[in-house]
Amino acid sequence: MDFDRWLQRFVTAIEKIIFRVALALVVLLFIVQAMLINGNLRLFLSKTDRMEGKPVLQNIQDVMGRKITGAERPVSPAHEEITLVLELRSPPGISCNLFLLVNNQVAGQFGEENISITVQPGDLLEVIGEVSGETPAAIRVVEVYGKLKAPGKGHEIKTFGERDLLAWIIP
Repeated sequence: MDFDRWLQRFVTAIEKIIFRVALALVVLLFIVQAMLINGNLRLFLSKTDRMEGKPVLQNIQDVMGRKITGAERPVSPAHEEITLVLELRSPPGISCNLFLLVNNQVAGQFGEENISITVQPGDLLEVIGEVSGETPAAIRVVEVYGKLKAPGKGHEIKTFGERDLLAWIIP
């Protein structure tokens, strides 16, 4: 008996078996999917209602920091008051119309004077508005009153008015 012929027949037989098993699994998949269309069979075949449990909707926040549940975050008395003084440095001869957002709500408009804002740990400070021209405006943290890791005094961002993250308050 020639080993090459035997090996060729053996491999061909294995390939046929693998192809038939794969075809049977695909047909079985289509049959199960068709059965899941029927509501009564879906209750019998699907066990997700017993495995998932109750959904958790407590204190969930969306991307912009607003509460989905509508519950307000309790202010912890352990945190001291933190105040930031922010300064707008606009390019010479260019008008800037920029607003400060704290947790997605307008907290002030930048102008000639510095903005002083009281913040809580975890607050997001963002800048949005319009800067005409090709030179960006700079917004800088001039003073920090209170114990704060970030942002520090002198922290600065440059913006053309798109929604830019100024700081995330970390005590």
